[in-house]
Amino acid sequence: MASAVVLALPYLAYDGLIRRFPAQIGPRLAGLVTVTAIGILPPLGVIGWTNPWVGSFEAGPAGPVLVIEAFIGIVLLLRVFGSRTWGPRVVAGVVTGFIVLCQVPLPAMPAGWIAINTHHGLLKGPMSPIIISFHLRAVVLKKLSDPHTHVVVLPESIVGYWLPGTAAVWQPVIQWTATHSRQTVLLGALVPEGRGYADALVKIHAGHIRILHDRIPVPFSMWHPWNAIESARMAVFGRREAVHVDGRKAGYLICYEQLLTLPELSLTFSPPEVLIGAANDWWAKGTNIPEIQRASLRAWARLWRVPVIDAVNYGYTTTVPAIPHQ
Repeated sequence: MASAVVLALPYLAYDGLIRRFPAQIGPRLAGLVTVTAIGILPPLGVIGWTNPWVGSFEAGPAGPVLVIEAFIGIVLLLRVFGSRTWGPRVVAGVVTGFIVLCQVPLPAMPAGWIAINTHHGLLKGPMSPIIISFHLRAVVLKKLSDPHTHVVVLPESIVGYWLPGTAAVWQPVIQWTATHSRQTVLLGALVPEGRGYADALVKIHAGHIRILHDRIPVPFSMWHPWNAIESARMAVFGRREAVHVDGRKAGYLICYEQLLTLPELSLTFSPPEVLIGAANDWWAKGTNIPEIQRASLRAWARLWRVPVIDAVNYGYTTTVPAIPHQ
């Protein structure tokens, strides 16, 4: 409720804004663009989840155009017929229905791309990430043994902190990719940086690793500027790195970023050929938050007309998996 109130505040300035714009540039449309930008850009953009514009992307690139045209049509109807007429409501309803009915189908995922969903919940205790890493390593190596497998994606922060011990557990996978350069593994980890950490994907390819940082972690629960120790790295204006996976330009969004608009805008100027999502939603068990994330992720994929793959860690399991036999 608090976030909704904060995100609604820019619209209080709408009437004042439209009086300041010259008539030649269309003050009402300029006012709409301005208040939308205020909600997307920092500081409000850091908590600007589930932006209403994202829903229009279901119809692909035509969706936002339809919304703008509908807005102009509603403004004209209001000026001609007044605010009590049913005309503007009909226009809004028709456009909304058209967007829903004209949902752009997602392109098929490239052959050999696999997402591994897990149900490990919160990693409790210092040994849980190591035990789960042993378990997932065996699963990943089995997937990689199939020559038709090209890419394996694992959930956000599923191996905990990327420390020397964690890297040692995953060394067989790193060595495997050194002799199977067509295959790539992307796994979620918390990478220590300074006194804090970065929420990231670790790309394992051709015997090497590359850290793919997120830009905007969850405020306050992950990013807490009042205490840099164990605080996630925040890089709102940081450049989103281009990453090539299996010969394709890939964009990636890690958990909280899937609910925002700012990280996606940085990809829009150079759209990816495939969209990768990774999330850790153990804390949202029993809520619709995971579905909202998936819907937002797929809406952006429809806007860019690219395939999407995402790996999620859900819920709790009663026990951590046993360490597989070596």
